[in-house]
Amino acid sequence: MLILGLLLVVLSGAVGVLLIAYNNGGDAQTVTMFGRDLGDVTMAQAFVAGLVVAALFLIGLSMIMSAGRRARENRARYREARREAKAAARERDELAEQLRKEEDDHRHEPVASSTDTMVTPPAGTPAPHDARTGAPAASMAPPRQATQQQPVVTNIKPGDSPTR
Repeated sequence: MLILGLLLVVLSGAVGVLLIAYNNGGDAQTVTMFGRDLGDVTMAQAFVAGLVVAALFLIGLSMIMSAGRRARENRARYREARREAKAAARERDELAEQLRKEEDDHRHEPVASSTDTMVTPPAGTPAPHDARTGAPAASMAPPRQATQQQPVVTNIKPGDSPTR
């Protein structure tokens, strides 16, 4: 967009300068540029041609300005993204340092036993019972063992559908 705007500004400026340079005055004149006759124009036609050239110049100028504005916005967004990345990196480093300190603190603390030891009474000792239900007390209930699922035996061969 910048290049097209510059091209329009330069071309319209050149056309304007050439029209002014080759202007002889009078009601009707022949436009001659570079040794060639381009056509006969009246003053009204020359005025409209000047308006068109000026409009092209302003369009080119606005294209240059919008390209500059867009570039400024992109630079501002880039600077903001860099600031956010620096802040995120700083926060990450602070959290990593905090985590490292916590790990160091845990390494230097004495290790407390986190497992409870269960003492089983000798064989033949009656286990405490719940008086209401007659079942073993919940605190002394034997641990449940995981049941192992039995394999299912079928006559389906690999690749066969079970619905056939």
